[in-house]
Amino acid sequence: MNGKPDGKEYHRYHGTDKYSNRDAVVLKDNQGFWVCLILNGLMVEKRDLTSHSEQYAEDCAENWVLGVFDK
Repeated sequence: MNGKPDGKEYHRYHGTDKYSNRDAVVLKDNQGFWVCLILNGLMVEKRDLTSHSEQYAEDCAENWVLGVFDK
């Protein structure tokens, strides 16, 4: 699941301390919002959040980098 994700980048999040190996990118395309979950520099999941708001996508990205959930 590597490679460049499609869509325009809206926001980027970085983990710290225990979760410094996590990043997340919120993207938007013509369908809606997506969140790329990144672990150790590799995209491990691209979440389809097209039925949700930008705020929901941002919350998902933030929760990932804070360690609230694992893939």
